[in-house]
Amino acid sequence: MKKYIYNADIGTFTIRQLGRYLYQLWINDEMLGEYESAQKAAQDVAQFNTDYVEWDTLENKAENVPKSLSDWTSISQET
Repeated sequence: MKKYIYNADIGTFTIRQLGRYLYQLWINDEMLGEYESAQKAAQDVAQFNTDYVEWDTLENKAENVPKSLSDWTSISQET
């Protein structure tokens, strides 16, 4: 299983793979949603569409926001 990490100024976003088509988006210890792909979760972060108010209000203000999943740190986990 894979895990993707993006360290933002307000906390650490994590995309966790739970199954072949199941990914969860987290910030710190709060789950923000479930997705069928890691790319869709990363897209919501890039578009400030996470329903996490502290992040979503930073649109056009935050710097170094990953534009795609390839900009996240990828970690392979043993299952």
